[in-house]
Amino acid sequence: MSPMRSTVQMFSRHRNAANLLFISMIMFGFFGLSGLNTQFFPTTEIKIVNINVPWPGATAQDVDKNIVATIQPEVRFIDGVKEFKSISRTGFAAISVEFYPEVDIQKAVGDVEAAVNAIITLPKDAEKPIISQTTFFEPVVSVLLSGPFEERALRAYAKQLRDGLLNAGIDKVVMSGFRDEEIWVEAQAAQLRRYDMTAQDIADKLASSSLDIPGGILRGEVERQVRAVGLAQTAADVSDISLRSTADGRQIKVGDVARVYDTFDANAAEGWRDGERAIRLTMQRTKNGDALEMTDAVRAYIDETLPSLPPTLKVEIFDVNADKIRQRINVLLVNGLGGMGLVLCILFLFLNGRIAFWVAAGIPASLMATFGVMYYLDMTINMLSLFALIMTIGIIVDDAIVVGEHSATLTERGEDAETAAEGGALSMMMPITAAALTTLAAFIPMLLITGVMGQFVRAIPLVLFSVLVASLIECFFVLPGHLSHALKKPRKKRRGIRKVFLQRFENFRDNRFKRFVTSVYDNRYTTAAVGLAVLIICVGLLAGGRVPFRFFPSPEGEVVNAYVFFQPGTKRAETHQGTKLVEKALYDAEAKLLAAAGPEAEEKLISVMFTQVGTTGTTTGEERAVITAELTASEARSIRTRDIVKKWEELVPDIAGLRYVYIREQRGGPPGRDIDIRLQNADPETLKKAALEVRQKLEDYAGISRARDDLFYNKQELLLEVNRHGTALGFTNAMVGTLTRANLEGAIAKRFARGDEEVTLRVLQPRDGSSPKQLADIDLPVPGSMTANGAPRYVPLTAVVDIIEKPGFSSVRRTDGQVAVSVIADYDDDAGDPNDVLQDMALTTLPQVAAKYNISFSFGGRNQEQAETMGGLRVGAVVGLSLIYIILAFVFASYSRPIIIMSVIPFGLIGMVMGHYMQGFDLTFLSLVGLLGLSGILVNNSIILISRIDQRQSEGEDLRSAVINGICDRLRAVTLTSLTTVLGLAPLLFETSVQAQFLLPMVITIAWGLGFASLIVLFLVPSVLGIQEDMRRFFSRVGSRQEQVSYQPSATPEAGRE
Repeated sequence: MSPMRSTVQMFSRHRNAANLLFISMIMFGFFGLSGLNTQFFPTTEIKIVNINVPWPGATAQDVDKNIVATIQPEVRFIDGVKEFKSISRTGFAAISVEFYPEVDIQKAVGDVEAAVNAIITLPKDAEKPIISQTTFFEPVVSVLLSGPFEERALRAYAKQLRDGLLNAGIDKVVMSGFRDEEIWVEAQAAQLRRYDMTAQDIADKLASSSLDIPGGILRGEVERQVRAVGLAQTAADVSDISLRSTADGRQIKVGDVARVYDTFDANAAEGWRDGERAIRLTMQRTKNGDALEMTDAVRAYIDETLPSLPPTLKVEIFDVNADKIRQRINVLLVNGLGGMGLVLCILFLFLNGRIAFWVAAGIPASLMATFGVMYYLDMTINMLSLFALIMTIGIIVDDAIVVGEHSATLTERGEDAETAAEGGALSMMMPITAAALTTLAAFIPMLLITGVMGQFVRAIPLVLFSVLVASLIECFFVLPGHLSHALKKPRKKRRGIRKVFLQRFENFRDNRFKRFVTSVYDNRYTTAAVGLAVLIICVGLLAGGRVPFRFFPSPEGEVVNAYVFFQPGTKRAETHQGTKLVEKALYDAEAKLLAAAGPEAEEKLISVMFTQVGTTGTTTGEERAVITAELTASEARSIRTRDIVKKWEELVPDIAGLRYVYIREQRGGPPGRDIDIRLQNADPETLKKAALEVRQKLEDYAGISRARDDLFYNKQELLLEVNRHGTALGFTNAMVGTLTRANLEGAIAKRFARGDEEVTLRVLQPRDGSSPKQLADIDLPVPGSMTANGAPRYVPLTAVVDIIEKPGFSSVRRTDGQVAVSVIADYDDDAGDPNDVLQDMALTTLPQVAAKYNISFSFGGRNQEQAETMGGLRVGAVVGLSLIYIILAFVFASYSRPIIIMSVIPFGLIGMVMGHYMQGFDLTFLSLVGLLGLSGILVNNSIILISRIDQRQSEGEDLRSAVINGICDRLRAVTLTSLTTVLGLAPLLFETSVQAQFLLPMVITIAWGLGFASLIVLFLVPSVLGIQEDMRRFFSRVGSRQEQVSYQPSATPEAGRE
């Protein structure tokens, strides 16, 4: 006796083994649930090492040429590097090195550090490179502090809340909208010349004088630690530091030469909320953090702390991802429970009450056990994993239905309950296991998808694996034990609705359906031709664009960002005033939209608005700002986000100095934009000209709006070139650049810790007046030239250099070593597939522009992600189909049977296309994912039919009779397995929730596809089997004729003589 048979018998005959395993599965599930984290989408991580190099005062192009171009060849070709990207901004270089998923990230960090540390040609006045690994953190909830407070006071309250939240268990708190503290030592040029000093001299003196230095240990009876204390931490302390002594012994202090005062980083962004200063605290979770628990902790802490804060301090909680997660998970749970209710109704309608009960009891047990397996696979509860669970309810029930129905059939044939329960499990073990393996093989392609989308959809096959493991355990070890007891009791007679339904169903099966199957078999070529014609029509709908394809339509956003750009050189105060008018336009848009919606409209559309002046989130500059507006929940308003965005754009007034404003809603899903064209392989000036042409062409396409590029013009650059007089005096371009930067940007004396803040001590000259005037006021010391009293001799800067004015760029980007610019645009979802625009551009405009400017082009954003994802999906599909064939060939010990079973897979496309066409949805990537799952289910139905047909043939029936009777025998099983899956998804199919819309393409594919394809399976399998038999007979006849010709005696001479 095999171990499996003995194990099944033990669980079937043991008094309480099945119940103990049943309870253990549920307890295992509770244990898993307690450890599973909850989030909106699955965690996606990219292995990236960051290199940041500050170089104060340098232009973006200088940073690119002297820092990025130096680091790039040393790092780009490290083993395992997938992509090298950089962005050079004024005074800063940010480099990201992405590695392949299989690379050990710790080793990668070490390799990058070793390569960068070996570089000796970086600019001397550039700061030390900062190398770090990108660590996964996901925003969970934000807290906004605002009120009539000075900047330092508001910072103090923000730090108080930050420290309290960290103590409350928050993984990370990020503060934004505030500026770091600095101490400025501001020295007039005249004062510096009077005392024969430079800004760098003062900085060097401060760096060496303002120190706390350990002095060693004083040993004796009691040891004492000696420290030399001299660290100046306030402006007054710095002002009192001595620079040098005069001949008469008088001390010249910093305060004698310069004005010393506390201030803030002039380049950092400031936060505002309705005209008052504001600071945003963003709570983030690590990979192992739970979004719901963290949000509850934040709310509890704020409620506890709020009474102790000033009443004028506004504390607002917004951008609460946990609320969105709860809302969307509840949508799935409600629909899942509704689907389960429909499944139970079908079970009790088709099956004996006791069998239906134990089949239904397997659903919660298997689902709970699945949570336990998910926990050990390091998964989370999210939208996709929950959807996968709902989708697999039918799979759980299908296995149990087959075992339960077969056990009941054996009981009707006279076998005792225990033997029938064991026989049902053992005889169905191979088909069910094969069906489980083929289902798993159908989802294998998702595990082979690389990139962000691969991590995104990986939850589905992993959940499926968990469900299959739990379902097989319940089906073969728990269910037989329950059935052995349930089948002992005398069967009750059919009553009521169930009696009438089953009588009519059996009558339909034995008469009309059987006649129809007979007609299908007898007219098999016509049947196959009709099926093929319908398939061709559906392919035509796809090819003709009647059912469009969108890679990944994201759920509607509830946060909208407005990026505001004024003309280069605009002062921060002017940017702030202009941004207030953009804010007002949103409030005006809200009022107009609500008035147009009528008295039944909601009270408001805007929940919170937060503005940062001096940044757009990714770039900085005094002429830039970003407005972040959180809208009310999408389910609580009738006005859609895109309508709010359009009205806001319409109402933005003409503002003096405003270059443009582009407004965009934040959406989930894969990163990147629908329209992202990358131009590279030229200098920035050439790329900018090419980008302007591409932008102009893009605007001609329907659905395109706000075409722009990421190569922004900055303030006018003043290029200094040493003239003949300067060269004669010994000046060089490098010397002039260093001295000028020290005068304009100042010199950083040091950075030191004051409390929990890092304070910068900076020495500089006053910033009053325009740039040309400041240049005229700068005097440079002549190299090696002294006055009569030994002091350096100075010469005006304008006397030794020629000044050329030209536009500069705020940033320069590189991709894999090439200077690059991205032309991006927003695309209207209703305009069709954005890939159509890109394909047309690739055939017309882009080659012309590339030839004109001698550049290359490529596509980034979601198009790049789509190409990578679809490539992995194609490879995975081949692998999955091959595995299905191998499994079926092994189970049926035949090379031809798998082909017949798999012939139904293409016909799943009919239901998918018709479903999307009828419900008005575009095909998406998730539609294709659903098609993979549908393939596995269709194969399972075919296995059920073929197994029964083969069984009847083995009992002596001819093929025609076996096919017709076998199809009729399995009508109820196929109907049940299909209906349980379709009805399990039916509530989701008609879900109107805005946030569930992105899942509906997958639901449509499986529900409609299974509904259509199940009918096709019942009619196509008989016709294909008949055609196969015709072909077998044909080749058999041809072979026998050839044998007769080969062995026919020939007329030999000897025979003729006889």
